[in-house]
Amino acid sequence: MRRVSIFFCLISALLPVARGASDAGASYNLLLKHKLTEEWFLISRSNLASRQHYDDNFFGYTGLGLGYNLNENWSLRVGYRHAWIRPGDGWLEENRPYVETYYMGDWEGFRVTNRSRFEFRFFDYREDDVRFRNEIVVEAPWEFTPLKLKPYVEEEFFYSFNEDWIEANWIGAGLSWRPMPGVKLKLGYRWVHQRIGDGWLNRNVIVTGVNVFF
Repeated sequence: MRRVSIFFCLISALLPVARGASDAGASYNLLLKHKLTEEWFLISRSNLASRQHYDDNFFGYTGLGLGYNLNENWSLRVGYRHAWIRPGDGWLEENRPYVETYYMGDWEGFRVTNRSRFEFRFFDYREDDVRFRNEIVVEAPWEFTPLKLKPYVEEEFFYSFNEDWIEANWIGAGLSWRPMPGVKLKLGYRWVHQRIGDGWLNRNVIVTGVNVFF
């Protein structure tokens, strides 16, 4: 019972009141991880995102990285991501090499992961930038329904070194499902709080995720 209370306290602390959001959209995610050896692996992430109440697909990316397991908890990754964004009528492109550390551990049955990433962002249409992102995800050990769904909460912030400010914060929660070995599916809600010019935009986002490990 104490663990249940701790988890729902986390949800209460992390999830804001969403009624003030000015937009709604979706984020569809695919992660592929391929084991090369006991230490080395390849990892690929792809995404498609929508806005304006799901009617406008405005952002996407794909990429590939190489990872090395330092031990059972920590790994290092380096990679490249190519992103497309459509702020207006046309698509703009971004080249985004990155380096990151990744932690995965257990705290009284809770699965805790933390990813710290430096992104080196190169544009044709604006000044290049370096951005730091930190994401923490906590998945509870309890299983619900015959599908054995597990609840999770997550938070990620984005810091721009060029601008010297926090440019976005994502807070969310959802359910994860492992239908078979090597496959993890996620369905959740994310509150996106993002700086646009001198102001902030809030968006309610439905998030889906397909993770495949092989």
